Amino acid sequence: MSTKSKKYALSEGQRIAAEILATNDINKVPIAEIAEKAGVCTRTLFRWKQDPDFVAYKNEIAELAMSDFLSETYGFLRGIARASQSEKNRLKAIELVLKNQGRLTDVQKIEAKVEDNRSNEAIEAEIDNLKKLLAEM
Repeated sequence: MSTKSKKYALSEGQRIAAEILATNDINKVPIAEIAEKAGVCTRTLFRWKQDPDFVAYKNEIAELAMSDFLSETYGFLRGIARASQSEKNRLKAIELVLKNQGRLTDVQKIEAKVEDNRSNEAIEAEIDNLKKLLAEM
């Protein structure tokens, strides 16, 4: 997954460590092993984790990994919608796809009935009063 991004001033070891850390929820590589692969001690790795360029690069790699995961997720969802033995699961998968595409939204009908028992004269008097207040401002 190594990308030669020029916008980050990182060593090859920093790039290796950032790429492993960005997807470590998948690989579960211990910190000591990540440091070893990057050619540094764990203390150095912890210092790198405070470096804004290192963090930004790691986050960029994590975003790329999530994009890849999204397509995998869509494929899995399609599989459920097409082949699940449970009609409930198929319907839920279809609902999720439609909601994701903005084609299915929750609709609520709200009716409000406002009753105003004031006479026209009372309303006009209130309007005149408000106009006077505005003129004083």
